[in-house]
Amino acid sequence: MGVTLRSMIIASVLIIGAALLYSLSGTTGRLSDDEISSRFPTFTATNFRGELYNDQGQISYSLFAEDLSFYKVRNEINATGLVGFWYEHERGDVSEPFRGWQIMADKGTMILDKSADLIGNIRMVPNYVSAEIKEITTPQVHYDLTSNIISSPAEITLYGENFMNQGSNYEVDLNQKTFVIKDKPHAVYYP
Repeated sequence: MGVTLRSMIIASVLIIGAALLYSLSGTTGRLSDDEISSRFPTFTATNFRGELYNDQGQISYSLFAEDLSFYKVRNEINATGLVGFWYEHERGDVSEPFRGWQIMADKGTMILDKSADLIGNIRMVPNYVSAEIKEITTPQVHYDLTSNIISSPAEITLYGENFMNQGSNYEVDLNQKTFVIKDKPHAVYYP
């Protein structure tokens, strides 16, 4: 066998081998559509602002976030730098038409229609003057949207006009309108 024939056979084998490797490497390195949609957000926003209105056209909720990501496959929202407002309109108090609360947190995660978790420097303040509670602080909170119960093993502090309550391992039942501090409750009342 001549040198030219041998060179042609080796070149053909190398070309076929390279083509085979190229075709195989293209399929194994790709992510499926399901992997892409679960790993990467469907929607991202910086300096996000969103509002939700009720059937009467009144604002119910406002949400501001420095960064927000939505994952459609998981129905999950992740946000940082959160400031949220919710408003009560049922009371019909003309002197305080935007009765409600403001909440701030470093980070938050929400599974749509299931739960919400807030972490870091959580602070709640009323946006009306006649509120009995003036401020609530806690480092972590879990809100079960299906049972309407807020809970956390973390410490919580409630400040009022003439009192301060502290403790940990708390539970707030929004259906029954009860607040229970289960561990190390401590109350201070000012005359």
